[in-house]
Amino acid sequence: MMLFLFNLNNMVFYTESDWRGVMNHIFKLAFIFIINIIFLINASATTMDKDKFVEVNGIKIHYVEEGEGPPLLLIHGGGLTAKSWQGLAKEASRYFRVIMSDSRGHGLTNNPQGTFSYDLMVEDMAAFVKALKLEKPLVMGYSDGGMVVLKLTSRYPDLAHAAIVGGATHRFATTHYMQGMEIFYGKGMPQGQLTDRDLDKMASDAPGMVKFYQNMHHPEQKDYWRTFLKGVWPMWTTPTSLTEEEVKKIHIPVLLLDGDRDEFFTVEEVTHLYRLLPQAEMTLIPGSGHAIFQTPGKTPLFYALVLEFLQRQLPKAS
Repeated sequence: MMLFLFNLNNMVFYTESDWRGVMNHIFKLAFIFIINIIFLINASATTMDKDKFVEVNGIKIHYVEEGEGPPLLLIHGGGLTAKSWQGLAKEASRYFRVIMSDSRGHGLTNNPQGTFSYDLMVEDMAAFVKALKLEKPLVMGYSDGGMVVLKLTSRYPDLAHAAIVGGATHRFATTHYMQGMEIFYGKGMPQGQLTDRDLDKMASDAPGMVKFYQNMHHPEQKDYWRTFLKGVWPMWTTPTSLTEEEVKKIHIPVLLLDGDRDEFFTVEEVTHLYRLLPQAEMTLIPGSGHAIFQTPGKTPLFYALVLEFLQRQLPKAS
């Protein structure tokens, strides 16, 4: 394989010439491998500060912190938790006060009404930043978290100092996006509401995913994974896009990070978002799918790109 590097202003493309032809079942095996890696990371990670909670927007948000310095808020992807950031937090905490929260209904954060929406999660994070008195934090989100960061920085343009958006765009190409959902959750899953029969099929097609959810989200509730997926599925499968006018309200520096093989979002969609943002940089990581920070062999590159961008946002010493 031959690697080409293109640099056009702030846009950086990493592509490979002949990666086509990867079968869906390979992605499923990769997903199971990623889950196992996450469990190993969680088991071996150094202990961070004790669990903390803050009540905002009708929920009790669980979060952990590591390090000191300018605040860096990390918002995880859908179905993950704050723990998914532990590897990056270990590196970033040398320079920043890293704050990792569990999104509503995820991990140890409750969701009394059982309601999920990106707009709700945006208000959760806005209230969270206010409750912790974070002054112009750096914010980073992955997947669902990336969508939250886009909406958050559009709705509250002066809330953050700079942002990183990984594995997310402002709009959804339905066919490609739903193909990605099938890769991770099995074929034939509906858009909108899930039934118990759908969940039984999911448990059969993707038992590793079900086990992961059982262990990561309110493990004291045996069948919470069913409650969780029934609640979050409409948000995941019928997501609302941002208009171009909403995107153009984001005036802070933004780094867009994605894999060139993302199962949910195309390179064209990410590029379109890049062209709408006035202070954007864009990096595509070669050979990486949606789980850009857990792709074997790509983690050091991911960390380096994130930290380099974040450090450039710090005030320069006089």
